[in-house]
Amino acid sequence: MTSRFAVIILAAAMLAGPSYAQVSPESAEKYQGGQEQFKKRRYADAIKLFEEAVNLDGKNAQAYQGMGLTYQKMRNYPKAAEAFKMATSVDPEYTAAYFALGQLQLLSLKKYSDAQESLKKVLEQDPNYENGKARKMLANAHLKHGASFHRQKNYKAAAEQYVSASQIDPSSARTFYNLGLAYKSAREYTKAIDALNTATDLNAEYDKAFRVLGDIYKATRKNSKAISAYGKAIAANPKEVKAYRSLAQVHGSNKQYAKAASTLTKAIAQKPGDGQLHTDLGFAYHSQKQYKKAIAAYKKAIANGAKSEAHYRLAVSYFESHNYQGAISSAKKALGSRHDVPANVILGDTYEALKGDGWKDKAIKHYKRGLKDRRYKKYCEDKIDRINNPMGSEEEVGD
Repeated sequence: MTSRFAVIILAAAMLAGPSYAQVSPESAEKYQGGQEQFKKRRYADAIKLFEEAVNLDGKNAQAYQGMGLTYQKMRNYPKAAEAFKMATSVDPEYTAAYFALGQLQLLSLKKYSDAQESLKKVLEQDPNYENGKARKMLANAHLKHGASFHRQKNYKAAAEQYVSASQIDPSSARTFYNLGLAYKSAREYTKAIDALNTATDLNAEYDKAFRVLGDIYKATRKNSKAISAYGKAIAANPKEVKAYRSLAQVHGSNKQYAKAASTLTKAIAQKPGDGQLHTDLGFAYHSQKQYKKAIAAYKKAIANGAKSEAHYRLAVSYFESHNYQGAISSAKKALGSRHDVPANVILGDTYEALKGDGWKDKAIKHYKRGLKDRRYKKYCEDKIDRINNPMGSEEEVGD
């Protein structure tokens, strides 16, 4: 949909252009008639009159411009672009036509390279066109082109576009934020940090930029810097739940589980229905051996839509608190999910601990399913071996 800004530009563009002295009186008259029809929103009639104007005098650049603006209102963007190009072909100094073309290419056709070329023409002819609007639009064309490359995971090309945008408008925190994201995705962390720091210098309340800075420091194990960055993100936006969760993970990696639990409790206050936050809180309690609190947190997670991870971790907390039936019931609910292997392992552990009827076969069955994940393979092999060959059961070797 055409923006309010675009509507203003359309109206202004109808009045801008070459002098009527350059075209025949008959063509000028048809052009004036087209303008009147355009103002009355009779777009088909306006197109007809603009076409008659250019047929009478092919040098009537304003008629081509009027035709382009009318097609734009009719949302026939390819024909609008063709008409604007004709206007600039007839009059290469027609700044308003280049601007209208660039705006169309940027906002409607999404042809960002073409928009950049058109808008550069505008700035060549008038560096301060429309009080700097053309310059801002050119920066936006580079920004959008960069975002397009970013979505295609072409991070190098995205960064190049963002750099161009930042050179045109060095005051845009958003541009430096996007540049930081591109460098982060390309694993160029030093450049990413520089860009994100510029973004936060330009906007001290840019919570997302602080959070991404925290993510980079977290990934590179610079935990103290990560904690500082996440803290600034939360201070700028107390509802930035992702920052709380990541901060808790850093505290957890430092084995500061009480701080992790405190951070997650604050996050849940902002978003009480987030099952993942409750799951993370349960793990923080479990890591402190506060199994009762962990179990309560996992149950809340499940009540708020959390699934396999919460069921598996609930099983582990039940196991550690010797509630083996609860462990079996919860672990079975995680089977067949992405937590299938660890759920099988905890089932094996539980059946081994219970030592009920047929426990050996049940435990071995679940440990065998754990063999397919290298993280649990050695553990499960040892468990199976000990069940099949319990210590002290071997025949005594004779002299």
